[in-house]
Amino acid sequence: MADIDASALHKLAADLGEVPRRSSKNFRQAIEVTARHVRDTARENATGMAHAPAFPYSITYDITGSGSTGTGSTLDAEIGPDKARTQGALGNLIEFGSINNPPQGIMHGALQQNEADFERGIDRAVDDALKAIGL
Repeated sequence: MADIDASALHKLAADLGEVPRRSSKNFRQAIEVTARHVRDTARENATGMAHAPAFPYSITYDITGSGSTGTGSTLDAEIGPDKARTQGALGNLIEFGSINNPPQGIMHGALQQNEADFERGIDRAVDDALKAIGL
């Protein structure tokens, strides 16, 4: 059996181990930018409802998690009506409808409108991380 030099494979594995650490800032930026765009799109789509004029201003976003601890780290974006804000409690009725009102799908539509941009941001974060480690 021939001897195999695995040093290049070990270096590649070590380099790939750097990707999560190097990409966390860019992943967070992609998630935050998309969350802001989804919020803004939803607010725009929710404007003009005579029965809920303050509803657009109840739509907010929060980012949780650090994403900086490497593998196993988590970043989450929660986007939608804040029930503590004026007319925010109407969110479920407006989004999903009721027996008396058809669903508006404002949040769902805003998410779909920003999906491609989010995918580009994630792809860019991965590419930047790979470039940073020389791959």
